[in-house]
Amino acid sequence: MKKNAYGNIEDIVVNVKLVTSKGVITKNSEWPRVSNGPDLNHIVIGHEGNFGVVTEVIMRVRPIPEVKEYSSILFHDFEIGIKFMDEVARSRNWPASLRVVDNTQFKASQAMKEKSTSMTKDFLDMLKMFYVLKIKGYDIDKFVGCTIVFEGTRQEVDSQKANLFRIAAKHNGLVAGSENGLKGYFLTFAIAYVRDFAA
Repeated sequence: MKKNAYGNIEDIVVNVKLVTSKGVITKNSEWPRVSNGPDLNHIVIGHEGNFGVVTEVIMRVRPIPEVKEYSSILFHDFEIGIKFMDEVARSRNWPASLRVVDNTQFKASQAMKEKSTSMTKDFLDMLKMFYVLKIKGYDIDKFVGCTIVFEGTRQEVDSQKANLFRIAAKHNGLVAGSENGLKGYFLTFAIAYVRDFAA
């Protein structure tokens, strides 16, 4: 989820010890990169117990970031969201996590939101939806959401935010706030669990 800042899992895992029915498999040296064939880690990561049982792992760790902020942006349709993502990728100034969810996933995430027990919050949510649909002209069957996690020093996060929101404005993106970013980020985990059942 945060590979922009920390890499993929294969970049984080340095070594594993795998116990199989034929014996124990591990790298003799944990640190150099493999240049003579497939890396054991790449074979083992994601095998979900098919090859054996992982009993030890050496991982790279990093300090807890000084600043962590969430945000979200709405775009009129998926194509615009992809153009935004392409421009951000070319800028090389990335937040820790940046995900565009299509309209179907966006609607699914809205359906999975906890029901409010506050009439005031319900009223404010209705006003926000009125603003998005009637004032800003978003089509409920087309618009997409983008969830963002910024992590790093205060200076890094401010730079990432300025870059991202500048690019979003070029694509008529509507900044939808940190609360939606936080909810959207954690709902992407839930969607991954239910999508196979929903298909």
